[in-house]
Amino acid sequence: MTGYESIPSLVIFAVLGWVALNAIFFFSHRWRLFSDITWILLLGLIYGAVSAMPDSNLPDLVLEPHVVLYLFVPLLVFSSTQCICLFHFRQVLIPASLAGSLGILISMFVIAAAIHWLLGVPFMPALLFGVIISATDPLAISALFKDNQSVTENQKLLIEGESILNDGFVVTVASILSIVIFSGTEFDLTSSSLSLVSHVAGALAVGAVLGRGARWLLTLLHERHYTLTTNITLALAYGSFVLAEEMYFSGILAVFAAALAYGYKPYQDDANHLAHQEIWEYLDYVANAMLFFLLGSSVFTLLSPDTLSAVIILLSIVLLFSARFISLWLMLPVLRIDSKKLSRLDFWLLNFSGARGAVSIALILMLPADFSYKPLFLTMAISMILFSLIVYPVITKRMLAQSSTTRESVS
Repeated sequence: MTGYESIPSLVIFAVLGWVALNAIFFFSHRWRLFSDITWILLLGLIYGAVSAMPDSNLPDLVLEPHVVLYLFVPLLVFSSTQCICLFHFRQVLIPASLAGSLGILISMFVIAAAIHWLLGVPFMPALLFGVIISATDPLAISALFKDNQSVTENQKLLIEGESILNDGFVVTVASILSIVIFSGTEFDLTSSSLSLVSHVAGALAVGAVLGRGARWLLTLLHERHYTLTTNITLALAYGSFVLAEEMYFSGILAVFAAALAYGYKPYQDDANHLAHQEIWEYLDYVANAMLFFLLGSSVFTLLSPDTLSAVIILLSIVLLFSARFISLWLMLPVLRIDSKKLSRLDFWLLNFSGARGAVSIALILMLPADFSYKPLFLTMAISMILFSLIVYPVITKRMLAQSSTTRESVS
């Protein structure tokens, strides 16, 4: 089949995808069992199972790691961050930064120690998997927060901010560990720490400069039309990511800093501002839908029968919960919002908002093909991701419902 002959098939595939999205949107809002994203993930799993059958003529749809990191991640990070007001985010900056850095390191060591002692994985590769799988993706959870009066604005900011920060931190630490493991260089704590600091500081500086530059350009043009603001912010999202990566900094943290520096400023021209927001919401929705469908459809292709067992799956689920629980519990005395300790609801929301996502899969897929532990890491990561994306939203929904009921009975 030539390129021109495949175009009608691609168009039909896209049309069916839009129809399926409409059906999922309708039923997810009618039944309220799962979020849209979880339903899309399940639909991807069904597609992957059918396409894996011998007589199936369906094409295999598998996540490509560079597509995830360069196409989806900048768009999704910028979309989540541009609605954050820097003034309000300062109230949760310290706990979000601690959970997104120190919390990741604690989780990394817990997971690494477990698979080192129980599965015999060498400690450095175990650390690499520990940090990769500690990256959280609260997209399936955050869908439950919209228009939910039980969740405060600070709780939303803490969960979303911590997730974005820990993704950037994870990618940076994973890059440093990969260099040590696969280049044969000896690990040096001082040089690795300096490299980590320079990666983070450089990314934040690049993002801040580009963000303020984009805001200055918009002011210089004396125009607020939604077409212009959308074009500028899209260029800012992808430009900051690519430039930071080319300078060997964290692209995710650069996008985060760029969005914050650009600033959340609703103008008097409500029509243009509303149109800008709606365009970004739609782009965010479509990108999430494509990403989670591809994640589901890739499962049966990526899983290795040699590493798939009930013991591995059970161990993965136990580590999924225990590593994040231990890290947050150890940091509980220093995690504060507005000088107040986290409430029990804050703690458990932060715990169960730690769903894993496609970033972890992408980072594992980017490891060398001859890396002997890659199949094991993929199997454990997929087990953690599926469990957290399907089960965690249900738990969170019940927690929020109980909190709302308790609040109403007290009042």
